[in-house]
Amino acid sequence: MKFNKWYLIIALGLGGLIYVSIPEKRILVPLQDADSLQVAKERTQKDIEFAEAENSPIKDKVAFKHLSYFPYSKKYRIEFKVERAAEIKKVSMKMNDGTEEENILFGKIKGEIDGKVIELTLYQHENGDFFLPFKDKTAPTETYGGGRYLDFPLNKLSDNQIVIDFNQAYFPYCAYNATFACPIPPKENEIPIRIPAGEKNP
Repeated sequence: MKFNKWYLIIALGLGGLIYVSIPEKRILVPLQDADSLQVAKERTQKDIEFAEAENSPIKDKVAFKHLSYFPYSKKYRIEFKVERAAEIKKVSMKMNDGTEEENILFGKIKGEIDGKVIELTLYQHENGDFFLPFKDKTAPTETYGGGRYLDFPLNKLSDNQIVIDFNQAYFPYCAYNATFACPIPPKENEIPIRIPAGEKNP
């Protein structure tokens, strides 16, 4: 078969394209863990609800774009040891409008954040889910001055241990609308350090 110089030219050209398309160094992008992806999904859904739901605390839904958050950090997924109260009972919690609301006192939780031992009081809603109202040193400049909340299901408790993800901390409705009343975190749940995780001021 007679040699065709065009075959050689085409082959060399293709070889050059393949070579330049190979990156000199492969860049690996770290995968997000399942927890951060779940939190991102929940935040997106909450933005939709705040923008559309009838019971949304947002007054101007047309101008509302989204809530603000600290970047997700595994550092603030903390394991706490749980000490149940000797007696499970209802206790009164002060509201920001001067009234009181009853919650179930579950016990105390103890863990370490940034090398500091933290002890907090843990409550339950009527449906059994845990409720943790708290206030840290990000308030009031970075977060709502009245404190933030965490809710998580009872099945998070295992062998008197519980992992609490402060990336899920959220503002009460009264932070957006004064017509809502919300519980004030008790004095013993005031954390003496910053927790830059979860919802923050715009």
